[in-house]
Amino acid sequence: MPTPKSGRQQMLERLYDEVRLATTADLQRAASFLQFAREVRRGCTKQRSSGRRAQRNAWRKGVDDSIAW
Repeated sequence: MPTPKSGRQQMLERLYDEVRLATTADLQRAASFLQFAREVRRGCTKQRSSGRRAQRNAWRKGVDDSIAW
C-alpha cells in the first residue's frame, strides 16, 4: 500500500499538470500572483508583529521614565 500524499504534494501535482497545459502568458500571470501573495503574507506578518510590539510597550505611555530609583 503506497503512503498517503500530503496536501502539499497533491497541490504540487495539480500545479504540474496545469503547467504542462498552460501558455506563457498563463505562467507569467500565475508567477505574478504567487509573488504578490507572498508579499501580502510578509506584510501581514510585519503588521502583526508591530502590533504585538506596540501592545507589549503600551504600559510605558503613562510612566515617567526620567525617574531612576
